[in-house]
Amino acid sequence: MLRKYHVVGISTRIVVNTFGDHNPNGRIYVLKENESKLKDLVRKNPYKPIDLVQPLAIRANEGDIVEILFENQLPFSAGMHFQEADYNVLTSDGADAGYNLDTTVEPGGEIVYRLNASQEGIYFFTDLGNVSSTEQGSSVQGLFGALLVQKRGSNWTDPVTGGPINSGVYADIHHPFLPSFREYAWFFNDEMEIKDLTGNRPFNPMTNQESESFHGVNLRYEPMTNRKRLMEAGVVCPDCDSEEVHHDSWVFGDPATPILRGYVGDPAVIRLIHGGVKETHVFHYHVHQWLGDSSNSNAEVIDAQSISPQTHYSIQPLYGLGSLHGAIGDSIIHCHLYPHFGIGMWGINRVFNTLQDGSQCYPNGVRIEALMPLPDRPAPPKPTREKPGFPNFIPGKVGYKAPRPPLGIVGGREMTELERNAAIPNPRPGAVFVDPCLDQDPVVVEFNVSAIEMPVVYNKQGWHDPKARFYVMDEDLDDILSGKKEPEPLVFHVPAGTCIRMNYTNRMPHILDGDAFQLVTRTYENGFHIHFVKFDVLACDGGNVGWNYDSGVLPGQTIRYEWYAETELKAFFFHDHLFANSHQQHGVFGAGVIQPRFSRFLDSRTGDEVDHGTQISVEHPLIPDYRDQTLFVHDFALLFDKNGRPIQPPRYPGSEDDPGVFGVNYKCEPLKFRLGEACDPAYSFSSWVHGDPVTPILRAYEGDPIRIRLLQGAHEESHSFNIHGLRWKEERPDLGSSMKAQQHIGISESFTFETEIPASGDYLWAFEDEEDVWLGTWGLIRAYSSKMDDLIVLADREALPEGSAENPKPTGKPPEKANPLASLPPGAYHAHLSRSSR
Repeated sequence: MLRKYHVVGISTRIVVNTFGDHNPNGRIYVLKENESKLKDLVRKNPYKPIDLVQPLAIRANEGDIVEILFENQLPFSAGMHFQEADYNVLTSDGADAGYNLDTTVEPGGEIVYRLNASQEGIYFFTDLGNVSSTEQGSSVQGLFGALLVQKRGSNWTDPVTGGPINSGVYADIHHPFLPSFREYAWFFNDEMEIKDLTGNRPFNPMTNQESESFHGVNLRYEPMTNRKRLMEAGVVCPDCDSEEVHHDSWVFGDPATPILRGYVGDPAVIRLIHGGVKETHVFHYHVHQWLGDSSNSNAEVIDAQSISPQTHYSIQPLYGLGSLHGAIGDSIIHCHLYPHFGIGMWGINRVFNTLQDGSQCYPNGVRIEALMPLPDRPAPPKPTREKPGFPNFIPGKVGYKAPRPPLGIVGGREMTELERNAAIPNPRPGAVFVDPCLDQDPVVVEFNVSAIEMPVVYNKQGWHDPKARFYVMDEDLDDILSGKKEPEPLVFHVPAGTCIRMNYTNRMPHILDGDAFQLVTRTYENGFHIHFVKFDVLACDGGNVGWNYDSGVLPGQTIRYEWYAETELKAFFFHDHLFANSHQQHGVFGAGVIQPRFSRFLDSRTGDEVDHGTQISVEHPLIPDYRDQTLFVHDFALLFDKNGRPIQPPRYPGSEDDPGVFGVNYKCEPLKFRLGEACDPAYSFSSWVHGDPVTPILRAYEGDPIRIRLLQGAHEESHSFNIHGLRWKEERPDLGSSMKAQQHIGISESFTFETEIPASGDYLWAFEDEEDVWLGTWGLIRAYSSKMDDLIVLADREALPEGSAENPKPTGKPPEKANPLASLPPGAYHAHLSRSSR
């Protein structure tokens, strides 16, 4: 089929939120049929966000020929360059490259591009006529979009009216033989120049400085700074501080950023696209998971995805909206780099449980726009006075913080009548409006965990965080506070099919003191937000999002969370979601690991049964036993030296500069301390010369299977991980997966590597970016060939000869040079040379 579009490149003011922040130099693509309406709306509403001012999303089917008449109304040459499409580079490249003809267009000109939409997916397009990153550039100012190609035979409709549409970031996609689904285009964009209503850069009331950068979604930004000004002016929420209500619709109403709407169970696809020009971001979607490669049923299941400029992914949430257990409510979607979503890079997936026909209102009186049910799914029930549906059964007060969930907080309130009508039969703390524990008779495990603050020393040179904050099992609390036990990120282990009941107590002080890095912050509540597992997002998210409840706790309070560890996955991340920007870099993160069913977890030193720890041994009746070892890299660690001087502070407290240093499991081994005047840098990692690092030494015997759980706990940077001498499958469940020895990771991502220690020796692991290594994010895997007194032998392994209970002692001198030929059979090296010379 030949499908034609007339696209115009125009200049327009882009208003990015309801506070009037705007880009006066905006550039966008728009369909010719919408051009006049868009310009009229912008003229009449100069400082209001306009729905038509968004990245252009057009659609076609597999096999279509797409013909685009591009008209340039911009003050510079411009074009449309399509990624992944089949086209003639001489006539439809949208660029002026090499000795080709110029396929950009001068101001006032037109050109026809012709391309073949050969396969389903995302065909990102942008301008290559003006790639400047200044205010005169194009892509940085919004000139990008996507052709979204559907399966052959599809058609698409408006989710609000049910009528046909030609463009739009939201559409319902229909096929005669396949289920209909919701399609949402989600464009990250960054580095756009933004002005406030006065024509100046927006002002940050927390630092008394100009805001330094802007990151958004679909040309919309909803930063904390604007909402903070309303609180300081006494307009809303007099008892609130800042971050804890950033995403709270009870206080501020809904954000200007995208709200992806659907009904429970609706199939959906998010077309994730990075239209920005600089930063790598991490897309995270609460409650939901998807296959890392949607075309491979054996791919890893993930819930966070790193994405760099001009790349894209199709996110297909497993089991549809609300996931397997049918959670209703608001699930936040955001870039997980905390400074990024703090300055506006977030939105909401809103899952309704009653029919929205346009006659209902949100609690603040704003009309709920109609939402057509998908035609091949049963329509949800109509709202009634007794069962009004989400969010109108929640007893909140507009202008004030969201209410606490019923039943969850120890000593808290009971349910209202409307809440009882909305609840599941026999609701319980942590499982009120949906039951996440789907097994008829699940295994139930209960943990008691607290969040605390205390000083933590990162290395022998006295680098320390005087205000470290972290999670700890209550049973370890006294030992950690007394110094008997070293602090480390909390990692708990459960077998698949476990219903986890978490009693979480906030023991942190309600004030985070100011210093060279940070401003004084009233961190008077915190929560326990968890990834991967199933939970009731309304009452158990550990955050405060949209029209949901606030499921954090005040100092001294305890709340019950309930999660379902459905199937053996990998490590799942958890952290505080209420003051994450303020204190996650102090250590407020951890992980759970869903192990295979019927597993036993043992202390690798003693053989005692355990349920938590970063290094354990796992026994199983049906698969080989293995070592299970967890590493957290974290950046922006706000450390001081032994004399109390801040290490790499920002220009001023609260600045968006990259502050502090890096660590692994609250430790670091900087190379500067291993490089004396007479030291050859080649021996920086030598334990003979310098002794072992203070960073984790992962211990095993040769031949042991190991699983390394790799996570990033904080805060903004990406990292690259490598283990010398070992390889693992890229897609762990896929038997045909390629092998690799390196892994990129962004915050909240989680990877599990399965491999086997081939021989005894020390295997260097490291985050091998130059800055990472220099600041000490490296360590060792130490494999022994004889039995050590403080390392149990895996039960299904052969007995080992007795060995020394101690490691060798450092000599201060380099070891002997290895002879790589020593292990070769006689004549092998000369045979190799003979073959190589032919």
